[in-house]
Amino acid sequence: MRIMLIIKVITLLLLLGVVGSTVYLIKQYTGSVEDLPSAMMERQRMIEHKLKVKAVKAEDSSDEPGDKAFQRAKELLAEESMEEAEEKMKYIVSFYPSAKCAAQCRRILGEINLDRLLDPSRLGGKKIITVRPGDTFSRIVNDNETTMDSLTHLSNLKRSDHRSLHPGDELIVMPMEMRVVIDLRRNTMTIWDGGEFIKEYTLLKVLYNSSAAIKRSKIGLIRGSHNGNLYSYHTEQYRDSQKVITLSDKSLAIRSFSSDSEKEQGLGFMLSQPDMEELPLLLRPGNDVEIRQ
Repeated sequence: MRIMLIIKVITLLLLLGVVGSTVYLIKQYTGSVEDLPSAMMERQRMIEHKLKVKAVKAEDSSDEPGDKAFQRAKELLAEESMEEAEEKMKYIVSFYPSAKCAAQCRRILGEINLDRLLDPSRLGGKKIITVRPGDTFSRIVNDNETTMDSLTHLSNLKRSDHRSLHPGDELIVMPMEMRVVIDLRRNTMTIWDGGEFIKEYTLLKVLYNSSAAIKRSKIGLIRGSHNGNLYSYHTEQYRDSQKVITLSDKSLAIRSFSSDSEKEQGLGFMLSQPDMEELPLLLRPGNDVEIRQ
């Protein structure tokens, strides 16, 4: 019994020692034992206040993702630092594709790319050929994987028939390896050169219905349309007519939107008339087309 009593006394002394040590440490780090709960509550209130301030600042902020980079890109454009501006806008398009400024970046980049591609003095991606005896426009267009629209523009041709083609003439040709992505959710048609963005167009109207999530097709024929008649590129009527691009799935076409578009003209994708004038400068029969739902 005496042994048990001694053990209890020793245990009580050890317990009192632990409590005393704890109290000492609390005093060292908090100032007093009584202040411990209030100090903890104060720190908690400070943390909550800081979080609320950050939340309010985030709500009041008018900055959209990519806005600062876009502002810098516009400054670089004003300073005519084109390469740096392009890099900034490509960064925005890649990392903030849904931001409001990304749409503006795609528009600006598209205009820059189009000017570069359609500038005869810039030979990057283009080549100069010499007309040989027996050559025809059809042969030149097919052999160089281009279009008559592109050839006429780059070589500044006034006519598109045999009377303007002579052996020894030098022509500028641009092989076209573009691909088209039609995004029905975004109502856009985007032109790509491999993995490089070229230009994005807005679809004004869509007459299309498919259960497939992705449908693949190709550019078929590119013709002119006037008063219900279709004209091939080598005819005189083609140049002043509205352009129609038929896909390899012949039930689908890319055409201009107009009041007549409300009438039944078959399935397809409609763009503005200026946009349709541009497309034959970038696309040729055989280019891949991807339609995304």
